[in-house]
Amino acid sequence: MSPADDGLTRARAAIAAAVLDVLPDDRLGEIRLWPEQRRIVARALRSLRDHGGALVAEDVGRGKTYIALAIARTWERPLVVAPAALVPTWRDAMRRAAVPCAIVSHESLSRGRAPPASVQGIIVDESHHFRTPGTRRHDLLVAAATVPVVLLSATPLQNRRADLATQLALFLGSSADLLGDDALARYVIRGGDDTDARLPPVRAPQAVPLGVDDSRVLRAILALPEPPGPLDGGDGGALRTLGLVRAWASSRAALEATLRSRLRIATAFEQGIEAGRTPTKRDLRAWTGGEDAVQLGFAALLMDAVADGTAGVREALDAERAGIAGIQCVLKADCDPDEARASALRELRERHAGERLLVFSERASTVRALYGLLHGDAGVGMLTATGGRIASGRIAREELLALFAPRSQHARPAPARSRVTMLLTTDILSEGLNLQDASVVVHLDLPWNPARLTQRVGRVRRPGQLREVTSYVFAPPAHAELLVKADVRLHRKIEEAARVMGSAMPVLPASGVDAFTNDAHDATTFGAVLARIEPWRTSGTHARATAATRSLTEGWIAALDDGRLLCSMDGVVSESASALLRGVVAAEGPACDASVERETNALAMVNAMLAAEQLERACGLATATSAQRRQLLVWLDSCARSAMRHERTALLHRVAALRAVLSGPLPLGVERRLAGQATNADTLAALRACEDIVAPVRARQQCIARPDVAALILFCNMAQCSAGPATRR
Repeated sequence: MSPADDGLTRARAAIAAAVLDVLPDDRLGEIRLWPEQRRIVARALRSLRDHGGALVAEDVGRGKTYIALAIARTWERPLVVAPAALVPTWRDAMRRAAVPCAIVSHESLSRGRAPPASVQGIIVDESHHFRTPGTRRHDLLVAAATVPVVLLSATPLQNRRADLATQLALFLGSSADLLGDDALARYVIRGGDDTDARLPPVRAPQAVPLGVDDSRVLRAILALPEPPGPLDGGDGGALRTLGLVRAWASSRAALEATLRSRLRIATAFEQGIEAGRTPTKRDLRAWTGGEDAVQLGFAALLMDAVADGTAGVREALDAERAGIAGIQCVLKADCDPDEARASALRELRERHAGERLLVFSERASTVRALYGLLHGDAGVGMLTATGGRIASGRIAREELLALFAPRSQHARPAPARSRVTMLLTTDILSEGLNLQDASVVVHLDLPWNPARLTQRVGRVRRPGQLREVTSYVFAPPAHAELLVKADVRLHRKIEEAARVMGSAMPVLPASGVDAFTNDAHDATTFGAVLARIEPWRTSGTHARATAATRSLTEGWIAALDDGRLLCSMDGVVSESASALLRGVVAAEGPACDASVERETNALAMVNAMLAAEQLERACGLATATSAQRRQLLVWLDSCARSAMRHERTALLHRVAALRAVLSGPLPLGVERRLAGQATNADTLAALRACEDIVAPVRARQQCIARPDVAALILFCNMAQCSAGPATRR
């Protein structure tokens, strides 16, 4: 091996040693962790050390539960916060992993039950349920999450990037709202490519046309007059019309249920008018309950505002009723598309004979209608929030799941005559369950939330699945696809998630929407970077090393001893995942010699960037400053100014230390506790309380020293590369 080749091998090994943490033991009770799971555990532990939290966003079926328990075993008193439906799953996993944890449900937090105190770390399963600030469950979790937090969610970005920022704020504080996509992705941990030998492949979903023209109903919906508006303004009926069209695209039954709901709202509206009152938007929202239920009790008594012009409202109500009656007449005259949907499901069963089908809809009325048309067929079951049904009658949820997926439910296979091979259900089954006995997923309609599509497919794409996973999406009748543009909106939402999260399994059929080109620091790409570095790892200790490769571009890649990677292409230093991936690929080129000048210039660029970061931290600019942080900083400044002259020097040191803590990641719960002290009239007592509150965070920040370069690989343009003076080793 030439000196240049030997130097490159040592430099690559030094990069791997700096970037890839020491992997934890692969044994977790009776569970053996996969290598990819161990790498994610190591990355999460580093994120906990450096930032106080991590979001593990592995796809469904890749063992996030055991990844979290491998982290929890490093704490003395861990707490798990999980949906009530998943508590038994967590208890079984804790037993198998031999990692006992306290556990509370999302629902208990929603009821106001605070989690236990004195925990050392918190695991939040399905953390996307905490994406809405201001809810009771969110506030109670924020108050408890002043310790390290591990968030688990395959779909943390549900509709918009604010969903992700709200979750990360649990350990980053309110400043998370100000971070860009590239910055947010730094705190999200995913593996590399979605391909995994332990998980079955997912075939691209196929659209299922119904061959039914229901355009007369569609035209009747669009011809509805503007409904009476609430006192504080309306939207001209746009949302009502969209809701009716979406119901129509789901099933005839869903449309009829939505029309009944509209008539009930009109009745409640009329009750208010008779009492001389007009409802507000809030009143209208309060009346609406479930999918086809409206709360009408004493509607007029719940309206606070008295309004003029009731004659116009009465006319609008009469027109609303007439329009709905017209739609109902068309429904009676036209053929029912639900029969075509039932026939399409029968055809899919024949196409996938011997397989189990899991059929989803957003609407319980759609599930009930199709079950009513299919319940005479052998092996058909239905499960909604109100319970399960098979041909013989009602059945408990657990019994129905055992008949449908005995292997994944650890149940004894039922006799052939009792088996359920097609289960129609709502999204109550879209999270947390293993149903890998099934291999076909059917979407009867497209949900508002595109993350539901991934969650649905994830129920059957689990370890132990023996078949390729196939999915279908039912097309709406007639021209609904062009009208609603639901597929376009869902593609756009999925693309927005891809900016930060990276791409996942295919969940929508191909459409005319242009593919999103992503050059952000997305979590999936960073996982791919680490996967390419993994083969560079060697045993033993690794001193700082520098080497060079022949490449098409000039630049370098450097590993810092704090685990970070930097890359320079065309003179720009970057930590984005896409740039790092290009740098790692360039570092895999053949070895060559480079001049000392190249090394000196590269190190100067790294040191300049690190010096700028240190100055930013010293000036409190290392983190985007939210309104909450600014208020705390203003209060600290006022504390310093109000101090007596002989106390000021000592007080300034304390204020400076608190300001330094506020410039870095700080749990939202800690921020709120600090804000509570800012109202204390006793300045010195308030400062002492603030110092106690931030003590754990300050101790963690003080352990983080300025990093140094652990390894450097230079890229030399092939045309300019020569056997010149060797780089210093």
